[in-house]
Amino acid sequence: MNKRFNLLTLVGLSLIIGLLPSCGGKPNPKYEETAKCFAADESLSPIIDEELKIFHIKTKRGPLYPLYVSEQEAIEKLLNQEVYLVFTTRRLTQNEENIIKNNQYNPRVFPLAYDAMALIVNKDNPDTVITVDNFRRILSGEVTRWQELYPESKLDTIRVAFDNPKSSTVRFCVDSILKGQPMKTSGNIRAVQTSIEVMNYVEKHKDAIGIIGSVWLNDQRDETNAMNDRHLTVMKVGTTPVMAVKPSQYDIAYGNYPMIRTIYALCTDPRSSGVPRGFANFCWIPEPGQRIFFNAGLFPARAEYSVRDVIVH
Repeated sequence: MNKRFNLLTLVGLSLIIGLLPSCGGKPNPKYEETAKCFAADESLSPIIDEELKIFHIKTKRGPLYPLYVSEQEAIEKLLNQEVYLVFTTRRLTQNEENIIKNNQYNPRVFPLAYDAMALIVNKDNPDTVITVDNFRRILSGEVTRWQELYPESKLDTIRVAFDNPKSSTVRFCVDSILKGQPMKTSGNIRAVQTSIEVMNYVEKHKDAIGIIGSVWLNDQRDETNAMNDRHLTVMKVGTTPVMAVKPSQYDIAYGNYPMIRTIYALCTDPRSSGVPRGFANFCWIPEPGQRIFFNAGLFPARAEYSVRDVIVH
């Protein structure tokens, strides 16, 4: 049987290379110590590690070390001048921006790429399609049993695992799925601290749903940790069951997947030649920074692309 599918092809990237605009302000007296680290939301660690590895190889600059924490903790480190660069999935609030400006720094916020919130289930669970509304009902505690969504299901309680109460995962669920309503975080819905632990939990529990960033579906750091080698399945999500798709690069690019988020670099590095600022710029420029996002299955913020049909015999 011939099988037709869409292939997303990167055909070009913005040609505006440039440096990131100046962050301004006066450097911290402990600049050299502060500039050795940056902070990032833990759910972004696969792609940030990949960018950092190539950055060190290509530029020979460093040392620069990642601190993987919750998204809120990363931003707090930026506000407290413990780091000059963070990677998040949201922009600064007006209050946060004012705090940074009051410290004589001009923050710069740059969108780098788009990924998605992925839902994973155990391979022994046959129910792998869910609507956004039903996912909302699970998060709010309105639905707690599989039979309430799938009457034929042989599973009972729906267990939900997420990474950290202060993570970008929880914030996305509250802001984009629950529309500001509180997320149930007790009973059958629990935090397990890291994305790896979310996957481990779902592998061990047939009745669980895990919430992770789609970047983990193509983690290039450890082949033994690839999704294909785990007893896990990625759910299809849509506004209706018919519209449901997996968070593929194609469906992220075209907005077909309903739970897409933006990855940002937030920079306050006061030195134009600073390593944190250089790394943010590296991730933002077309080659190789933006292409690394593309090769990891994300959609670069500065990409131009084409789509062509491919027939597999």
